[in-house]
This record gives sequence, C-alpha cells and structure tokens, in this order.
Amino acid sequence: MITISKATKKETKEFDKTAWNKANIEHYGKPVQWKEVKFHFKAKNEEKIIATASGKFESGVTFINTLIVNESARKEGVGKMMIEKIAEWTKKLGGHKLWLFTGKNWQANKFYIKLGFKKMTDFPNHYFNQDFVIYSKSL
Repeated sequence: MITISKATKKETKEFDKTAWNKANIEHYGKPVQWKEVKFHFKAKNEEKIIATASGKFESGVTFINTLIVNESARKEGVGKMMIEKIAEWTKKLGGHKLWLFTGKNWQANKFYIKLGFKKMTDFPNHYFNQDFVIYSKSL
C-alpha cells in the first residue's frame, strides 16, 4: 500500500539526487549542474534607499521576484538602471535570460515592454485572485 506523508529535506536528499541525475540525462542528454544564486540590489539617492530588487539566478536564467521603486523616484530611470544591473549580473554568471511576472493591469507592464521584455502568457486568477502576466527577455 502506498502512503504519502510529510518529509524533511534530509530524508529525501539521496533519493532526489539519484532520481534527478537520471531525469536530467533524459531531459538534457547529459548530466547538468543546477546552480542557484540569490540576489538583492538597492538603489540609493545619497543615503536613502529609493528602489530594491530581488530574485535568483538558476541554471542560466534569472527570475526577478521583486522590483519596487519609490513613488517619488519613478520616471527618473531608476527602474531601468535596476534591470540593467540585474542583466549585467546575470551575464557575469553566464546567464542568457530574465523573466518575471506582474499584475495584468498594473502600470509596470508598459515599463517592462519598453525595456524589451516580451509577454509570454497570461497567468489568470493568481495571487489574491488577480490576473498576472509573465514576461521574459533574452540577453
């Protein structure tokens, strides 16, 4: 009889390592090394933080989890500078792509499109039952 129960990372570590090594060969034709590096960037105007961004690089692709610019600093190029910094950081790690999601009707859509991000798909009924959009940009 099969049962399903909670497990710790320690309990599943050896199984996952073996199973994923085989699956990676099946999927990619060779063993691959999944590399994950988290990031946090800030923009400051003198001593005051006016923007932050966070996310992670994983096997060639950077996911931008958060990007927020203080309302008083918007339309001054700060968000663009943050994206450029993330792209530069990604390239240094050997990456080739950025991706993110944002609210479907949020102001940020115009910003990302202007910076060359392409809409990949709609993500309906997601956080707090709101519609979101996934964007990506090749570097």
